[in-house]
Amino acid sequence: MRPAAPTAVSGPHHPSHSAYHWDFVTPGLPDNAFDDAPGFSPTPMELRVMLLAHLRPRAASLVWDVGGGTGALALEIARLMPGGAVHTLERDPEAVALLEQNRSRFGITNLHIHAGAAPAGLSLLPARPDRVLLEVGRPLGDVLVAVWEALQPEGRLVISTASLEGLVDATDTLGQLAARDLQVVQATVHRMQRRGSQAKLAAAEPLFLIAAERP
Repeated sequence: MRPAAPTAVSGPHHPSHSAYHWDFVTPGLPDNAFDDAPGFSPTPMELRVMLLAHLRPRAASLVWDVGGGTGALALEIARLMPGGAVHTLERDPEAVALLEQNRSRFGITNLHIHAGAAPAGLSLLPARPDRVLLEVGRPLGDVLVAVWEALQPEGRLVISTASLEGLVDATDTLGQLAARDLQVVQATVHRMQRRGSQAKLAAAEPLFLIAAERP
């Protein structure tokens, strides 16, 4: 069975389109399944799959998603672990609206949205997550230390950033925190695009992925 095609309406100003159905067990919802807005686009599907593989959520995990954006990755996680819960923290009101809209579209009930900025807003989330996803566009500073202290022993942290400064800050800080199984990956997705009879590969913005486990 093929999934229902998304309605050809996008952006947070069109909340009335129909639910989206995805009948496959694999992660990797199509990018166009999510509502977006100028300045807010979903993490590309291929990168979402990679981030999920490093996060390794369990069936009943408590996941923090700090910096939720459109909610694409949080929704991927939530639908794979119906016995668990995802709590996302987002500071931008427009992104919060997108999160709520996408959650409604997919009918996901175990994704919980909190409006606020880290590190202060972390107090809004339930304590002791065993998985944390941290999406940043700048050096992490106190936010990384705060989420690390909240993480359960043997819990996993996955950081995604397009910033070289964020990469250096994250790896230096995790080294100081004696993180285990530290992994760093740079990922770039190239997709074929056609213009008339011409085809070319176009690259999305490169992403640094940093994964680690708390002792």
